Amino acid sequence: MTDEKRQILDKINGQILKLRNEMLDRFPAVHEIEDGFIIRFFTDWDNCRDSEVIKYKKISNLSDPDESVVFFFIPKNAYFDLKQHYHIGCMTCLSGKINITVNNEAKLVEGYSKICVHSADVQGKALENTYILVTSHRKDWDDAVREHVKEAKY
Repeated sequence: MTDEKRQILDKINGQILKLRNEMLDRFPAVHEIEDGFIIRFFTDWDNCRDSEVIKYKKISNLSDPDESVVFFFIPKNAYFDLKQHYHIGCMTCLSGKINITVNNEAKLVEGYSKICVHSADVQGKALENTYILVTSHRKDWDDAVREHVKEAKY
């Protein structure tokens, strides 16, 4: 094969690979949970400001608008640090496994378990793809949290 033909073939293969990867990026994320699979497009979900891989969806409490309820998807190995950005009341892990550090105390939270921390000093790392529901009440928020939430327009 001539050098000219090799260059053309390499260019064609490069284009095929590029288009293949672009197509694969458009496929939905498939998450395996304990009792089945979830195919999630995350089209209605929002990205966290500090981590594009963490997805969330705010849930409105029609009975108590001062309660903050947020549903998160935290992929395996994703890390978050919420120091004085948000107040975490309780976290309910629906599926997955996550290490949570609250005020320098580490805790493991697994699927079908709940932990109440009532703190604005929370860090964590997902050990598995994790779906978690986080609740808090605005009356528990300190001034730094209120200011951050107002600036972030959440």
